[in-house]
Amino acid sequence: MSIATKETELLEAIVRRLLEVDDKICSISLIGSFAWFPELARDVDIVVITESELPSDAYWDSVSDLPKPVDIVVFRRGERAKGLALALRAGVLLWGDFEAVKEAINDMPVPTFEQARRVAERARRYLEMGLSASDLVDRDMDIRNAFNALFDAARMAAMCFLETEETRWGELRRQLPQPFDEHFRHIINALHVAYFYNGLYPTENISEAFDRWQNEVLAFIEGLQRLKGA
Repeated sequence: MSIATKETELLEAIVRRLLEVDDKICSISLIGSFAWFPELARDVDIVVITESELPSDAYWDSVSDLPKPVDIVVFRRGERAKGLALALRAGVLLWGDFEAVKEAINDMPVPTFEQARRVAERARRYLEMGLSASDLVDRDMDIRNAFNALFDAARMAAMCFLETEETRWGELRRQLPQPFDEHFRHIINALHVAYFYNGLYPTENISEAFDRWQNEVLAFIEGLQRLKGA
């Protein structure tokens, strides 16, 4: 059985079990690392939107014996996703009505430049976790997440500059003025695609490489803020 088949069967089992326990579910979405590199993900992060009043334990219990741990966040129909709005917007709808998802992320606040800076600073925590990890899979994932958090910070700054809730990095890049569009392309291609997706980050002097990229992303944020006059 291929890895891809195992992943698909796992997601199908999650959806099936959740629907068996709750027939009022409106949507089931996949968020987090399993959506992008499932072979390295430690768990599966699921968001359920439902019209029922079942306790969260009912959902957790239904998937507790699956091969990989499953974390489930439950929202009632019409409830705002708040802190998970960005992840849910970028997630994958596994089953159900996308209108329910749109309601949950509706009126998601546009990030601020200060929030983008905080994300860039917090990225170092992932790096520290990775460099101290004894497990090679954990080390790899944390290092990838560290560089990807820097990409997320740049994306948030672009959203703030453009005053948009759009999260698709390709669309954001197209809307940015020169030279920020090319700078953002460089950040996307290196941090998000090469380092995060493909795992092709520097294997030597990782801390120095991270410092350079962190400074570059912070300069990108600062430049957009100066141009906007905010």
